[in-house]
Amino acid sequence: MAGETDGLFKRVLVPVLLPEKCYDQLFVQWDLLHVPCLKILLSKGLGLGIVAGSLLVKLPQIFKILGAKSAEGLSLQSVMLELTALTGTVVYSITNNFPFR
Repeated sequence: MAGETDGLFKRVLVPVLLPEKCYDQLFVQWDLLHVPCLKILLSKGLGLGIVAGSLLVKLPQIFKILGAKSAEGLSLQSVMLELTALTGTVVYSITNNFPFR
């Protein structure tokens, strides 16, 4: 049973947060202070946390719009400003060849 749990944990964790060599370093060899792997884990974890937080911030507004079946009262200027800011970030990331994984 423990082997199945470890395999499931690895199948979930490796593609999302860690390369396989870091999974082995941290969870097989129990070298919890391996700095390069900790940096990767922290970076990926924070990135996913930021994306999840950004989504959660918008959900109440989306639900309210869907419930009212109207976007009345929503400022077009603020939506356009937010779209411009996000577009700038995406263009900057693509221009600098940042990985999208």
